Amino acid sequence: MVCKMVILARRREDMSHEECIEYMEEEHAPLVQELPGLRKYQSSVPLNPDEAGFDEMAQLWFDSPEEMNDAFESEAGRRVQEDAENFLDADSALMIPVADETVRVNELD
Repeated sequence: MVCKMVILARRREDMSHEECIEYMEEEHAPLVQELPGLRKYQSSVPLNPDEAGFDEMAQLWFDSPEEMNDAFESEAGRRVQEDAENFLDADSALMIPVADETVRVNELD
């Protein structure tokens, strides 16, 4: 079963939204890509972070819940979690493990 971790988080109070996103793209994303078993990594930024209540949404796909757990418990996973504190408010982070299920797909024009 393909699964993913969905993460919603706010920036640290001492950073602007732009500084947070710049750090995430330049420093944090390369660390995330080192997670063992990671199949896909997607980062999304809300169009209006003040209204959304978060600055970044990350989605990390794995082949199984076990591989996802192993990735976060690995040395690379520890580096990712430690680095997140450099730009995100750890208390605000919401981590949601989910299974993907496509209900309906519409063709895009």
